[in-house]
Formats: sequence, structure tokens, C-alpha cells
Amino acid sequence: MILLICALLLFSALSYAENEEKHPWSVSIEGNKVFSNFQLNEQLDIPEEFGQLDTIKQDFLMRLSSENVRALYYSRGYYSLDLKFEINREPRSDGSLQRNYVITVKEGDCYRFNEAQIISEDDEAIPVDVKSLKISQHKYYNQEDISEDLQEIQKAYRKQGNLHVYLSSEEHVDTTAKKINVIINVRPGPKVLMGNIITTTQRAVNKNDKKAAPEQGLSDTAWLSSLWRIPKGEIIDGNQYFNFKSKLYSTQLFTQVKLNDSLRADGLSDVHLDVIERVPGEARYGFFFEEIYGFGALAYADHKNFFGKFNEFSTSIQIAQHKQEITLGYANPLLFGTAFTFIPTAIRFVDRLSFNHEKINPPAYPDSVEERYEIINRGDLTFGITNNIRFRGTIDTRYVSKNEDKLFKLKGEIALTFDYTDDYFNPTKGIRVSPTAGLGTNFSDKTDYEDGRFYTYGEATMNLYSPLFWTLYGALSGSIGRFFNKGIEDDARVFYQGGSRSVRGFRFRSIYASYTSSDENGKEVINTALTPMYYRINEELRWTLPWKSLNKWQIVQFCDWAMVKDMKDDDYKDRQDGSLGLGIRYHWQFLTFRLDYAFKKGLTNWHKSEGFTWSRFAFDLSQAF
Repeated sequence: MILLICALLLFSALSYAENEEKHPWSVSIEGNKVFSNFQLNEQLDIPEEFGQLDTIKQDFLMRLSSENVRALYYSRGYYSLDLKFEINREPRSDGSLQRNYVITVKEGDCYRFNEAQIISEDDEAIPVDVKSLKISQHKYYNQEDISEDLQEIQKAYRKQGNLHVYLSSEEHVDTTAKKINVIINVRPGPKVLMGNIITTTQRAVNKNDKKAAPEQGLSDTAWLSSLWRIPKGEIIDGNQYFNFKSKLYSTQLFTQVKLNDSLRADGLSDVHLDVIERVPGEARYGFFFEEIYGFGALAYADHKNFFGKFNEFSTSIQIAQHKQEITLGYANPLLFGTAFTFIPTAIRFVDRLSFNHEKINPPAYPDSVEERYEIINRGDLTFGITNNIRFRGTIDTRYVSKNEDKLFKLKGEIALTFDYTDDYFNPTKGIRVSPTAGLGTNFSDKTDYEDGRFYTYGEATMNLYSPLFWTLYGALSGSIGRFFNKGIEDDARVFYQGGSRSVRGFRFRSIYASYTSSDENGKEVINTALTPMYYRINEELRWTLPWKSLNKWQIVQFCDWAMVKDMKDDDYKDRQDGSLGLGIRYHWQFLTFRLDYAFKKGLTNWHKSEGFTWSRFAFDLSQAF
């Protein structure tokens, strides 16, 4: 790991040497307290080739960039800002001059909102209470608050049929009182009445073939028009109008969706829906590594628009060292999606039928092998309740033949995701909360089979992400889960801890509550928790390499801890373990290649060194959380 880090630093040094600047320069920012130096340097947005430009262009561009800093302060209400820009020339040992740009800021006070007014061109009642706006609450000035209020006003007008409403804002600065008065001007435009819906479709054109003529798409235009829910002659609810467009985008079947209305002689307006479809099918293959299944390969193919009505069919196959699986799938990304106008996304239904064979090591007996054959049918219903809250409902049925056991399993699960992060796949700021509740049952032909007839469980995870300074980011995750009724070990083990996405450096699901007993032959038997409850905390400090040629790489320090106990039986002994280590990340499109190594296991005896073992490495194709 240390050698790898050193190699990265050496590579960055060589890259810097190769791109030595023709006219050396530096920039420093002084006096700032509201924003960090890193934020202000990012705001400068200096081009990569800056050092290769002649000095006249350098000075000109830097003066323009310094105005970006002023604009950032003004966007937060610092209208008393005093910004000075200086150019110092420093002789170098080789006889050349280095240009040092110094930006000095005196921030002053932040202004507050004072009074807000909405002025409309017509005499109709304004459908928004001015007192409900953020700019009416005497908060510190922020341009984002004005933008959000304008959006809310626009939605209110669109809801009553003013599709072409136009809004503008005026800001009057009172430098004496250090307050800002905001006037919002509204030109509502006429209310739009529904005529006919006219739909056209076409396939995506190959960009490399400029002579190719557009072809009609696969989607059934009559069926696509039938998804429109506003009857003829009614006022068009603008929010429903634009939600229809976003729902079609959320199906991921279109590269472009256009909605336009045209006024007719009878006072009604026809709505024109023009869409460009993606390539309806795709096929891909790849290789992967999973901790319990080892290295493997997969292939996947699907078609997303059978019969022109968004029916999706797919098939996939996985072959790994300890797992082989083939899956057939059906999905419809618009099931009831337009009937429920208050839901902002398409309602996606996915059903997968899988045939699976795997060999794994049970948690309590790592030297033994558990071989299982499964026929699995899993159905998922997902949609967005709001733009930040998603719902998932799952029904999972499966027949399992495991060693000598034969089971029929049924499980239902409901989950919500509250996501307020800046990036779903690689967040650096925000919060994400995911509560889950489920129930399940097992059926077996064994007469002494009692546990797992009916069990319920709950789980919740909270992830926090925050920029710290420079390119260093902090990430913290906390999870808790509990079985409320006794399950069987096959189900309860999903709450056991250990592994690359839990406590790194430990074998997968090797942390669990247990007690030992003896069978009729006097052999020791390990009894694992059947009503487990776990607590888990994961912490990471993520340093993104600041050089532009290496900004896809991260160096990460992590600390994991988990405790598992049994809630229904005092015989089980609680177990807790933790680990401390370093890792590297490489971001490629929406994938993150992750390699971690746990230097310390157990988080005790800090003075003792621990030897290197390959089992402490964790490799995955995503962030840990």
C-alpha cells in the first residue's frame, strides 16, 4: 500500500516536470474568512494551460478570474466587499520573473432580506402568499433563496394553467441599513386549454453518419398519447404538464422529450409530444470479484421496448468460482406512472426469475462448505415519492435445497431512501437515510422445524458526507438492525457483520453472537444468533489527489466497528470487533474501484504490530458507503 502511494506521488511529480510552465506564476488569497482558500481557488477557474500563455494574457485572464471571486461574495450578500488585485514580480534563480497574483478581500457584513413584493401585469389574484417566501423572512441574503422562490411562484401560476408565465426579479440594495428589497415581476400570460395530444417518435441517429435520415421510433404513438391524462377542454395543469415530461425521461428510454403547445382557432391548444428514443437493446459483459464468490464473469442482454409499449425483457448469466446463476427478467418502467400525477417519476416494476447454484463457507464453520441450489422469483416496485425520497417494495419467493434441507421461503420488504446528497454515486456533501422493514416465513417438511415460521425485522442506515478542507472529505455511516422474531440461521445471518462493506479485514459475516454446546456424541456445536441485533459505524477520510491528471484517484483512511448480540436468549455471547486501515479509490464513470487494507484488527493492543496477511485486503466496485 505504501509503495503504491509513493508511486502515485512520483508519477504526479514526473507529470509536473513534463508540463513545466513557460511563464511561472502563483496566486494567493488573503483576508478571507467566509470561504476557504480552496473554494475561492475553485471559483477562479484558472485554465490548465495558464502557465503556457504570454504574460499579457495571463494578467488579463487573472483579472477576469478575480471578478468570479467578487461574484461569489455578492451571491451571498457581501455587498460591502472590498477586493484588491495586485501583481508582484519576483526574480528567479534562472533570471526569469515569476508573477505572483495577490487577491486581498475585506468581506464586511452580510446583508439581509428586508421586503418582498410580487407585482403582476394583470388584475388576477396572485396564487402565492408573499409571507411564505424565503425572501420575506429577513434571512441573510442568498441568491439561491431568490431562485427557489421564483420556482415556487412559477409552479403556482403553472398549476392554474399559465404555462407561459414569465418572472423576473429586481434587487434594491440599501447600503445604509445593509438590507435588500426584492421585487418580483410576473407576466402570467393566458391560461392554456387542452386540445388534442399529437405524438411523434423517432430513433436516435448515428452521429457519425451525417447523411442518415431519421427513422420512426418503436413506441406506439397512439398508446403513448393515451398516457396523457388531461381531458380535452380542461385547463392544463402546468405541473402535471412538466411532470409528464420528467416521467418519460425517468423511464430511461429517451434521449430527448419535447412538449410544445399550439393555439387553435377555437381557443384550445394542441400539445405536441416529440420524442427521440435510445437504442432499445443493449448487451454487455464483464468480470468481477466478490468476497464470498471469488472471481467471475457475467454477460447481460435486454430489449427495452417490446411491442412499442415499454415492455422490457432481459437475460443474464454469471459464472464465478463459487457461484453460477442464470436470470430471466421482465420490467415495465411506466406501470401506472401517469395515472398518479403526484408522483414525480415513473413507477418501475421489475420481476426476475433466477436459477442459482453456489458454494459458500457458513459463518460458524469456515472450514466446511454449504452447497445450495435456488429457484428465485423477485419482484421490485420502485418510484420517487418526491425528487429526494424514493420508495421500494419487494416480494421475494424462493425454493432452496441446502445440503440436507429443503425450504420454501417467502419475504416481503418495504424501504425508503431519503437522499439529500450532491451526487448519488459519489457524494461529497449531504445526508442519506434509508429505513427498511420486512417480514418473512419459511416452510419445511421437517416435523421439528419451529424457528423461522414467521419473523419480522427492521433496519436503518444514515450516511453523512461533508467537505473538510482543500480536497479532503469526511464520510460517516451508522447502521442498526434487529430481528423481532426468531428466524432460522439462513435468514438471521444477513445481520451478521464482517466483510468489505461492513468491517473490513474480517471474513464475510464472521462477527456474530453465539454460544457453544455439545451434541449427543459430545462434539462441540456452535450456536449462532437467531434473533440478532447489530450496531455498525464506518468512518472514512477521503483525500482526492489535487492534481488534475490524478483527480480520479483517492487515498482513504477508514475505521470500522460493529457489535452483534441476540435479543431473545441470554445464552448468546455478544461480539464486537473493529478495524483500522487505508485504501485507494479510482473513479471511472459511475464505478468506483476500491482496494482497502486493514492494518489493525480488534482496535486493541495498539502497541503491538500485526503481520501482513492477504485476507485483510478488501476489493469492491463501489464506495464502502
